[in-house]
Amino acid sequence: TPPSSPTKSRPGLVSPKKLPRIPATPHRPSSDIFWSREFVDEWNDEHSPRKQLFPDAAAAKKKRVNQSSPEKMSGKSVCGERVPGRGAEKKAFEKARQDLADKFLKELDAVITNGRLAELTAPTGGIRIFWSNKLNKTAGRAHWKCERVRSAVPGEDKVIHHASIELAEKIIDDEHRLLNTLAHEFCHLANYMISGITTNPHGQEFKAWGEKCSQAFGNRGVVVTTKHSYDIAFKFVWECVGCGIEYKRHSKSVDPARHRCSQCQSELKQTKPVPRRKKEDGSPAKQSEWQIFMKEQMPLIRAENPKMPLKDIMRIVAARW
Repeated sequence: TPPSSPTKSRPGLVSPKKLPRIPATPHRPSSDIFWSREFVDEWNDEHSPRKQLFPDAAAAKKKRVNQSSPEKMSGKSVCGERVPGRGAEKKAFEKARQDLADKFLKELDAVITNGRLAELTAPTGGIRIFWSNKLNKTAGRAHWKCERVRSAVPGEDKVIHHASIELAEKIIDDEHRLLNTLAHEFCHLANYMISGITTNPHGQEFKAWGEKCSQAFGNRGVVVTTKHSYDIAFKFVWECVGCGIEYKRHSKSVDPARHRCSQCQSELKQTKPVPRRKKEDGSPAKQSEWQIFMKEQMPLIRAENPKMPLKDIMRIVAARW
């Protein structure tokens, strides 16, 4: 008798190796937001599976040390320690970053394209620069949309360009990164609107625009490359106690009580910022006499003086102490 045929696998089962598919947007092709490039990029970023940023912590640290120059390391944190004055510099940069970006964009357009991009985008208000807190892994993004307005007269159709540059406020924290990122995204817009290249964003035409920017503004530290390779200053860092892999996040999204290392399943320990000391059983450390006294007096003084500022309340607490 011939051997029996193998049984077929159950329909509908999904292979565990397949990554989850990005769901389709709820908008139909008839709506304008369906064709919005900004909306599609945000939708993909929100629903894309999260990747491990640093699969090999030791190699990543070694690579950063070898690539970091003394100029880039000056004024920044070293080995997780806070450098005095860095916070004030960052605040000053945040106040002036929009003016710096607008001014440098005009310089780029005047020197590199002889004002061609400003002329093409004049009907739509020019190239708009805006800052976003949704970009976590890339320093910037160029947005461009071409709209063709047909005319009743043959051969007189108008082409309207919508262009903007999105900058990551979590990554761009100094003037050096701002100038390089802006030059990179400017080359994308020039590649789209002048060269007419929309399918190969980092091809020969883009590199030609980048070479022009590097030569014209090289004295200001501008070097246009095909990708951004900045060392992102994450606010929170956890390290595996087993293999030493670091997990870096912009928010406190890792819970050591629930999460484990993806490589060796060991526990995670928060290293930045260093958490407050606790007892061995996990309960908070014993409060000092001053902390207990302040905890008792603060509600009483607030009840007696409901509109008093906090600094005045602290003076009264200190006087009673």
